[in-house]
Amino acid sequence: MVNVDCAGGQDRATTTSETHPYRPPQKTSNCYTSSEGPAPFDSSLCGTSSDRACYRQGGITACKPDNQGGYCNYRNKYYVAQGDLFKELNRKDLLDRYSSGGNTGESSREVNRALNDQERRFTNRIRELQIMGKDPLIQRSGKKDDNQDNEVHSFIGDMLFNVGIGISTIIFLISVCIILIQNKII
Repeated sequence: MVNVDCAGGQDRATTTSETHPYRPPQKTSNCYTSSEGPAPFDSSLCGTSSDRACYRQGGITACKPDNQGGYCNYRNKYYVAQGDLFKELNRKDLLDRYSSGGNTGESSREVNRALNDQERRFTNRIRELQIMGKDPLIQRSGKKDDNQDNEVHSFIGDMLFNVGIGISTIIFLISVCIILIQNKII
């Protein structure tokens, strides 16, 4: 299946509605006029040369998405569709459009989705490691004395083990010498 992009890089599969094919994506709605105007939106025309975004105002490539519904950037002038016509934005309109910081509801939703996805992936990875017996969340005891006692006990245990090996080796060598002397080999 081919992913088709509408004007402004909006993915047709995720930003448009199959039940409302004449409703433009939210971030580029100002690139299209109403259904009576010269540039109505039609999702079936996305990705084709017949897409009428920014009609006579720079075409498909002039459509720039943003949280306020997008705009047409043509020859360093900015246009938005209002009803059946494209209106050029002057400096005051541009300042009013972006002075309040814009509609951050959409971007905060995107951030929250991304954070939730990351948390879900992290939790799933922890569960996978726990199932495989590699618990990444090691439980540590709150007492430091236990760790120090364990270190002392392990040192003494290692020392006693080495002494035992040494004594066993000496006894073995002595018994071999005694056997060789009794058999008059030495």
